Amino acid sequence: MLSDSLVKLIADSETVTTKLAASPSSAVEDVVRQLHPQEHGVTRLLHKLTLHKKVKINNGEPTKEELDQVATLGNFPSRPSDLFLKIYLEVLRTLEKDPLAGLVSPSLIASSGVVPLSIISPIPTIIGHYADCIVRAEREIFFATNFWESSDSASTIVRAFKELSRRVGERGSPKVVVKLVYDRGTPKQVVKTHQLVGPDEYSGERVQLPRPEEIPNVQLEVLNYHVPPVGTFHSKYCIIDRKIALLNSNNIQDRVNVEMMTHIEGPIVEAFYDMALLSWNEQMNPPLPLLADPPVPRKTYDFGNDHSRIKEKDIEGERASARSLLGEHHQYADSTSEAPKGSTSFDADNEAEVARVHESVTTEEGINKYLNTGTPADATEPASSSVADFRPHVLHSPHEPVPMALVNRRPHGRPGHDDTNAPQNAAWLAAFAHAQSSVFIQTPTFNAPLVVDAALASVKRGVEVTIFADLGFNDEGELLPFQGGTNEMVATDMYKRLGSDEKAKNLLRWYWYTGKDQSKPLNAIKKERNCHVKLMIVDGSVGIQGNGNQDVQSWYHSQEINVLIDSELICREWAEAIRSNQNTHLHGELQKDGIWRDGDGQPLPGATGGPKGPFKSLIGVKGAIQRVRGEGGF
Repeated sequence: MLSDSLVKLIADSETVTTKLAASPSSAVEDVVRQLHPQEHGVTRLLHKLTLHKKVKINNGEPTKEELDQVATLGNFPSRPSDLFLKIYLEVLRTLEKDPLAGLVSPSLIASSGVVPLSIISPIPTIIGHYADCIVRAEREIFFATNFWESSDSASTIVRAFKELSRRVGERGSPKVVVKLVYDRGTPKQVVKTHQLVGPDEYSGERVQLPRPEEIPNVQLEVLNYHVPPVGTFHSKYCIIDRKIALLNSNNIQDRVNVEMMTHIEGPIVEAFYDMALLSWNEQMNPPLPLLADPPVPRKTYDFGNDHSRIKEKDIEGERASARSLLGEHHQYADSTSEAPKGSTSFDADNEAEVARVHESVTTEEGINKYLNTGTPADATEPASSSVADFRPHVLHSPHEPVPMALVNRRPHGRPGHDDTNAPQNAAWLAAFAHAQSSVFIQTPTFNAPLVVDAALASVKRGVEVTIFADLGFNDEGELLPFQGGTNEMVATDMYKRLGSDEKAKNLLRWYWYTGKDQSKPLNAIKKERNCHVKLMIVDGSVGIQGNGNQDVQSWYHSQEINVLIDSELICREWAEAIRSNQNTHLHGELQKDGIWRDGDGQPLPGATGGPKGPFKSLIGVKGAIQRVRGEGGF
C-alpha cells in the first residue's frame, strides 16, 4: 500500500499552481520550497547532479486493496481499467521520497481528458495546427520545445505570433502573455540551469523570434533551460489559454521526420499547466493572466466538424471526397506569410489554398509529394498497394473523458544510468510487466538497457512485443560509451538472447520504419524517410504518448512529458492510423537473426550491424554533441 503521507499529498488541494496564484510575483522555485520544504532539498540535489536513484518495479500482481486504493487517487470520471491502475500504482510509488519527481503536483497527476485530434505526419502539418491554435489564443500561451531553430517551421510560428498580436490590437483586448522555453545549451547553465533570454539574443540569426516592437500586443518572455552536461530539456508541448494541451514529438525545426501530436482537452490540462510552471522555475514577468483566473471547467466536448479547430480545416470534407489539402503542405508557411489587412482569420486565404493544393493522396505520387518535406525520395511502392487509407489527421470518434495521467521525468545532468526513479520509467516498465497479450512501441531509437530487458522478459512470458524503429537513426551518438549502441546492434543482440523455441513463437517482432511510399526501409542517415514518433500501446487499451524515446538519453537524462491514457477507442484509432500512414508493417520486418533481407535474401545497403573495434566510441562524439544540443536525431 502507498504511504499515508503520499496519500495525504495526493488529496491536498494546494498545488504549485494555486500557491503561485496566491503570490504571482514569486519565483516558482520559492513556491516549491514553501510547499515541500524537505523535498525541495532533493530537487536542489538533482540539479547539482549528486543523487543516485533506482526505479524498482513490483512485477507481482498488485492486490485488490492496492488497486482499490489507487482508483481513488485521481479525479477519474469512472474506475480505470486494472491495467491502467497497475501502471499508475507504480508511477505513484516513485513519488514516495520525492513528490515532485513527476514534475507535477501529486494531486494533479491523474484526472481525465479527451483527444479530439491526433496528427501523424511530417512536421509542417503539426506546425500548421500549432499556428491555428496560437492565433486564436485569448489570454496566454505556454510554448515548450527542446530545440528552436531558425527554419520554415519556426517562421510559421513567428508569423502566428505576429497575427495574434494583430488580432489582439484589432479587438482591443489585453495583451496576450506568451512564455517560451527551449534548450540551447550555454556555459552560464553550469551556474544556473534556467537562463532568461533577452530580445537581442532570441531575435538573433539562429533563433529569429520576433522582437517586442514586432508583436506590440503580445508579451513574450523566453527561457533557456538545460542541466549540464546532458540533462536536456527534451519537452515539446504547448498550452493554450489553460484549455488545450498540444503534446508532440517534434522540435521547432525542419527535418524529414514523420512525427506525432495529440490535441488534448479536459481536466488533465491542469496537470500540464502545473508542470509548465515547475519547468519555468523562475519569476514570471509578467505573470500568466489565467494563473489566478482559471477557465470554467467544461461539461461537454466537441469532435469532428463540431470542433472549431477541426472544422476550419475541412478535413472531413476532404476525406469524403478522397482529397486532401496536404498534398503540398510544405508551402503552408509561405501561403500565410502575411495576413491581408482587415482579415479576421490567420488562414483567411485558406479557401484559395485548399483549391490550389487539393490533390489526391490516394495515389503513390500524391503521398510521395506529401512526404518529400526534406531530402526528396523517389516513390518505390507499387500503385497496387493500399494508399487510400492514408490520413495524417486522425479525427477521433466522440468519447466521454477518459482516465489520464502525466508520466514525466525531470532532467538529470550527470552521465551514467543511475537516475531512473521517474514516473515515465516506472510507467514503461510497469506496462511491460503487466501486459497480458501485446506491447507495441514506435520510437526512433530502442536501446536503453532497462527497456531491452523488459521487452525480452515480456516475450519470454508469452507477450507479443512489436517494435517499429529507425534503421541508422543517430547511430553516431549511440556509439559513445553508456549510450546503448545502435538499433542494428540492439536488434541482433535481442534475437540472439532468445532461445530457438522462443524464436519459433515469433513474439518478438522488430521492424525498420518504412515510408508510406516505399517498398523497403531507407537508412535514416540518408535523411529521406525517418520516423520520430514516440508511442506505446499495451494490450490495445492503454497508451503512452509524448516526448520520450526508448533510448538511454530519454530513460536516464532528459526532461520528458508523456500522457498515460486509458481508452481502447483512442488506442485502436492510434494503431489504425500508425499503420495507415506508413508501410513498416508490410515491408520492414527483420528476420529471426535480427537482420532485414529482401525477397532475394539481400540485406539493405549500408546495414552493417554497427562499427566494431576500439575506435567505435570515437565515432560517437560528434553525434552525441549534436544530439544534446538538439541538432542531431533527437
